[in-house]
Amino acid sequence: MAEQLGGAVATLSARLAGYWAAATYEDLPPDVVRAAKFFFLDTVAAGVAGGRTEVVDAVAAGAAAGSGAGDVALWGRTDKAAPAAAALVNGTAAHALELDDFGGCGHSGAVVVPAVWALAQGRPVSGRDIIVAVVAGYDLASRLLDGAGGYRPHNERGWHSTGTCGSFGAAAAAARLLNLPTDLYTHALGIAGTFTGGVWAFLADGALVKRFHPGKAAETGVSAALLAQSGLTGPGQILEAPWGGFYPTYAAGHATPERAVAELGHDFHILRSGIKPHACCRTLHSAVDAALRIMRERGGDSTAIRSMIVHGNAQTQRQFSRTDIRNLLEAQFSAPYCLAVAAQSGRCTLDQFQPLRTDDAEIRRLMALTEIHADRVLTPADYPSLEIVFADGERRVLDVPHAKGAPENPLTAQETVAKARLLLEPVLGVSPADAFIDAVLALETAADFAAVAGLLAPGGEQA
Repeated sequence: MAEQLGGAVATLSARLAGYWAAATYEDLPPDVVRAAKFFFLDTVAAGVAGGRTEVVDAVAAGAAAGSGAGDVALWGRTDKAAPAAAALVNGTAAHALELDDFGGCGHSGAVVVPAVWALAQGRPVSGRDIIVAVVAGYDLASRLLDGAGGYRPHNERGWHSTGTCGSFGAAAAAARLLNLPTDLYTHALGIAGTFTGGVWAFLADGALVKRFHPGKAAETGVSAALLAQSGLTGPGQILEAPWGGFYPTYAAGHATPERAVAELGHDFHILRSGIKPHACCRTLHSAVDAALRIMRERGGDSTAIRSMIVHGNAQTQRQFSRTDIRNLLEAQFSAPYCLAVAAQSGRCTLDQFQPLRTDDAEIRRLMALTEIHADRVLTPADYPSLEIVFADGERRVLDVPHAKGAPENPLTAQETVAKARLLLEPVLGVSPADAFIDAVLALETAADFAAVAGLLAPGGEQA
């Protein structure tokens, strides 16, 4: 788990820090730069749309009470906050509607982009600086989860990987934006790992804290980088220390630590994330895509459905079987609800969740006839499949290995921009939304990121 660097044995975090502390924009392949811009755009757009939700109002009020005023713009809002608090609020906003990206550590954009945004304010930062920091954060967040054994083993233990591994990604992005040298970068990762966390208990009652996990990870990353810059030291063996290291503590029996540094500098993990077309938990997207395809081929009449069966594993049952829907979160984690609205309306977009359609008789009927079977063994690359039985006796079974938005089946540039425009325009207006989108897509040409950030001010005025 260590290698010789300059005559000394380097820990895993030092190896990661050593690469990203020295990496430059010129080290990034064109597809990596392109991905960083689209993920940045998608994350901010999701945050603008989520900025006035109940959970963000609560987090913003709490952050203001705890940290006082600041100068960092909050997405979709007129108020501002201090850097760490802004990362907390914006990270929560990005995840508030379940529209942020997926893959990596779970939801990498909602932890990485708010951290970068928070520290870019008031500093001489170029668009290229932003891109490198974003790529570093996505890379570290995903690598940390790989080292923990991957998404399914880590999350099945009860950890919410967006929080646990996301804190490292946010710290990596923040440390890169601050141009911390390798030793301080390593301390930032150690500090972040000391207090990282996040568990799945929120599913029991639909608690709003789920939306808060990416924000907390972003806040932790920002604070860790600033503390390291100010002289606080963090454990150099934060990942592998036998007693108290992240992997022995959070991933005992599943950890594969060397995967955290495998192909470092060659395999850029930002390319493992994807952009969501549906407003629900990503694990359900394959079944939703299957429902949409089957119903298109059948002519779209949901009243002909007699049963829908999701074929997954025990975690699929535990995580997605809810039929008592009381709020947005519960709907977005309910296979019966998501499949019902998809089959009936032909889409699974935000308008199918806000307002909830639980009073619709056809939605209730479809939910009642949906079953989740734990009859499959799902590898890390597998998702649940769907079976629909119709009144005429036809039985359709469809497995969608790569749901729309996956790296293997990505949204097109036009689809990504259309999604961003749909989220930005109601808050910013048409022309300001277009101006911001154009600026982000040309981010590598921006000499001063402040000009780009200013386009997000209410009404499009320069900040």
